[in-house]
Amino acid sequence: MFLWVLVLGAFVSRSECYFSEEKYPEESKMQPPTVVIAIIARNAAHSLPYYLGALERLNYPKARISVWAATDHNADNTTAVLREWLTVMQQFYHYVEWRPMEHPTSYPGEMGPKYWSNGRYEYLMKLKQAALNFAKTRWADYILYADTDNILTNPETLNLLIAENKSVVAPMLDSQGAYSNYWCGITPQGYYRRTAEYFPTRQRHRLGCYPVPMVHSTFLLDMRKTGMKKLAFHPPHLDYSWPFDDIIVFAFSCRVSEVQMYLCNKVRYGYLNVPAKPHHTIEDDSISFSHLILEATSKKPYLVVFHIILKSVSNSNRCVYLINLRRRQDRRDRMLYSLNELEIDVKVVDAIDGGALNSSDIKILGVDILPGYYDPFSRRTLTKGEVGCFLSHYYIWKEVRNQQMDKALIFEDDVRFQANFKRRVIRLMEEVEMVELDWDIIYLGRKQVKPGDEEVVENVRNLVVADYSYWTLSYAISLQGAQKLLNAEPLSKMLPVDEFLPIMYDKHTNENYKSHYPNRNLQAFSTRPLLVQPAQYAGDPKWVSDTETSTLWDDDNVRTDWRGSHKTLKGAPQPDMLQTSYKDEL
Repeated sequence: MFLWVLVLGAFVSRSECYFSEEKYPEESKMQPPTVVIAIIARNAAHSLPYYLGALERLNYPKARISVWAATDHNADNTTAVLREWLTVMQQFYHYVEWRPMEHPTSYPGEMGPKYWSNGRYEYLMKLKQAALNFAKTRWADYILYADTDNILTNPETLNLLIAENKSVVAPMLDSQGAYSNYWCGITPQGYYRRTAEYFPTRQRHRLGCYPVPMVHSTFLLDMRKTGMKKLAFHPPHLDYSWPFDDIIVFAFSCRVSEVQMYLCNKVRYGYLNVPAKPHHTIEDDSISFSHLILEATSKKPYLVVFHIILKSVSNSNRCVYLINLRRRQDRRDRMLYSLNELEIDVKVVDAIDGGALNSSDIKILGVDILPGYYDPFSRRTLTKGEVGCFLSHYYIWKEVRNQQMDKALIFEDDVRFQANFKRRVIRLMEEVEMVELDWDIIYLGRKQVKPGDEEVVENVRNLVVADYSYWTLSYAISLQGAQKLLNAEPLSKMLPVDEFLPIMYDKHTNENYKSHYPNRNLQAFSTRPLLVQPAQYAGDPKWVSDTETSTLWDDDNVRTDWRGSHKTLKGAPQPDMLQTSYKDEL
């Protein structure tokens, strides 16, 4: 028996070595496809740090990427910014091609840096064609075109587009309006045609990768496809008779080459700026882009740039306040980042943390609830979070009064800014002063309790007399207004601050509450459209409220949450917010 086992063992041992290939390890993995990224920059110094930072963060091996970069006709320091980045980053990429053109700074007949003449269109087409030729000569598998005001916030964008296996595919990019980087329809003459598919796609009511007649600004070409041999940006096809525009020329080339364009909106890939108008300046474009960045950071906490020097935002004596709980550092960072982008110096005020107060602390501060107050939705009384919120605003009013400030601007830490925020606020206050308006408080952000018509203020654009409103997201307050609020002695008869203010301007609907405040003469106004909105609403995945989610002011054992109140829910959109014309008013 033992002998039989030895014989069998020898046979098995011999059989394991019989096939020699079994001794060798598995084959190594395939390398990712090679990619060319085409960068064509003009007067883009304000957007390049964000744009290039986003390219750096693409989750794709840089050793498999070549960069083709060109810049021309600049009136700003685009060339220097791009050269700096390429100098630092060329060691990481497979190859860098650099084509700067220092002079001239404008095109013949150009009426401004945002004006598109035929000469400018033609030169851009030649640059795009040169990048395409470069990709062909290097036998690249793909080429990615991305305009310098397009920010790819999703680091997987390149991998996701490659995985779609399309000849021409674009990631749907978001903007501050309805604009995006695709058309769903095109007329026989080559112009944009509105279709029923556009808005469901743009609003992501339908998700997928769809054939469309036009993609532009950011898109990927698969150079391995046979149809690529015929595609061209310049010269236009011999049969071309459409408008002389680079994106339309390329769309026509795809059509005659029988290459289908695709748009993907399965996930959020990034953002693009709304094109400037021909009369706009570089500064106008920079302001518009800064609000695009603010919109992006309201969805994604941080946008890392390849280099940017943030100016100091210290706590010196200023008349702009940011209320923030120390434990909400993420909100503080986002707001300071946003305010820095807007070039607004701000004083950070550490909010009173109601959650850290016990009932005895609240009594020591002289706080007592307004007799008979109950939340209009949940029927609960005041929460500790609402006490902390009220005290945070109250102490700012005291500082305005004590330092005799003419006016102050107050922000809570969970807001997002509308386009041209700073410019519109400055213009508003100039017009208010010009007409010598008697005002105490001006809402910049709020929730109307009774949406409807409000009295328009004569000779001041976009200002109305405020009706009953919730929220204290942001508002301007005058010295006179702060004094009126303090004179009311609200701590001894407290209710939420956003209920207190409508009482003081006599628009609250509860007569019992109003009877405790006889001097209801606050002069309250509101911008229309509003200039700020909440960064998050109740029910959103990352939403949190320190006022709604708390405990009762006089009972540490009774917890509350947002589901008891409808205040923080997103209400029906106001008619003004559905209009986009106001974005172009400046």
